[in-house]
Amino acid sequence: MKKTLYFATILALVSTACSDSILNKIDTNPNIISDAPLNTLLPAAQMTTFQRVVSPVSILSGYTSEHTNFTGVNTATKLQVGGGGTIWNNGFLAIRYFNDVRDKADKLQRPGYSAIADIMSAYTLSLLVDVFGDIPYKEASREDIIQPNFDKAQDLYAEMQKLLDSGIQKCDQASAATSRPANDDLVFKGNMTLWKKTAWALKARLHNRLSNVSAQESANQAILAINNAFAPTENFTVSAYQSNPENANPIANNFMNAATIVIADGIVTAMKSFLEPNEEVIADPRANIWFTKIGNKVVTPPTSRGNTDVTLNGTLYSKPLYLQNRPSPLPLLTYPELKFIEAEAQLRLGDKTKAYDAYQTAVRSAMSQAAIFNAAATLTSTQIDSYLARPKVLMGADKLTLKDIINQKYIFLFIFQSQEAYNDVRRTGLISLNDPDGTAKRLPYPVDEISRNANAPQVSDQNTVYQDNARLFWAKL
Repeated sequence: MKKTLYFATILALVSTACSDSILNKIDTNPNIISDAPLNTLLPAAQMTTFQRVVSPVSILSGYTSEHTNFTGVNTATKLQVGGGGTIWNNGFLAIRYFNDVRDKADKLQRPGYSAIADIMSAYTLSLLVDVFGDIPYKEASREDIIQPNFDKAQDLYAEMQKLLDSGIQKCDQASAATSRPANDDLVFKGNMTLWKKTAWALKARLHNRLSNVSAQESANQAILAINNAFAPTENFTVSAYQSNPENANPIANNFMNAATIVIADGIVTAMKSFLEPNEEVIADPRANIWFTKIGNKVVTPPTSRGNTDVTLNGTLYSKPLYLQNRPSPLPLLTYPELKFIEAEAQLRLGDKTKAYDAYQTAVRSAMSQAAIFNAAATLTSTQIDSYLARPKVLMGADKLTLKDIINQKYIFLFIFQSQEAYNDVRRTGLISLNDPDGTAKRLPYPVDEISRNANAPQVSDQNTVYQDNARLFWAKL
């Protein structure tokens, strides 16, 4: 948020009795290119979200979901040092960019650009709301408001659905080639059909998030949205990353530069739950392409604080192999996730047959995408069939449980999508975790936001985010 980004500078100058116009000039980020043409502004906005919001959210969510862990620092410190300010500031910056894209596109009557701005705004907003809860969305860009009010998270969920509905409508209006982007759209190159399906996929995800708020309504709405979303080969994925650090997958690049990441117990426990009691996790074929091994075993720290191994390839604890591939695509919302959502929704509605059909499709599709980070490691059909033949994996419609669905989804989300795993950890309470610090209910607000804005919620710092009253409105944990 712009006021937050430069608050320290403003505070130092207040005592000199500067005018508002001077302060506003000082408070202007010279890197913001709001007056740029659409074909420059759109990719800048998209990359702000992908590189500077998705990446830190996913990295911190890896720790809070116990997909991953790093050097023996407790989780509360990780959240405060690694998260709040970066995600917060860049999230609001990205939303401002998309507002500029929308305003300019509407003036120029280019609905394709405006549609993408709506859909990307909803996606970026969802990242912020799902990790912080209440945020000052509506007043954040007001120049005349120093201490913006915080909007309720549940109200912002309704706002996100409105943005997606608007984006869908505008996709239908962008029939002329001149009305939509081309290569300046970094995701679909101006393919408005895929953007429309992405909007429906996001609607499904957001509806399903409300399973504890309205079980049947959320299920019905999620299924309706899924019916309009991705086909099996379609995903909301950012591709074309390169091996050089400047143009790399941001999550992989982060851990190539900070190589203290290791595997946490959460992912190993989930994978073992579908194996026999005497089997090592490497009996799951994904473990062999996801984790480094110590003595032919996957070894995790004894607790979430236990890692003291700071070498990239690891001599004490196993590391995730996918984080060592800078050119990896970055999946944001995929067909397998939608099938897991469908399975869960059908189970809530009491249709075990449809739930099981969707679950089978989800697991098979998840296995086929397990090596998205490295095509050379793709699992063979024989490996996939052998895993699916396990009685704990495909147990039959009558024995399928919500925990089975959520655990398989949690495993699939290990590849660059820990933010959704963290959401399911809190929403369902079904993932087995062992962090001695407990599960953070949300990320702490940046320290300067708390100190400068009297409207910031009280449940907001690195200590209070573990309290029950910090739980988000849609969560069980």
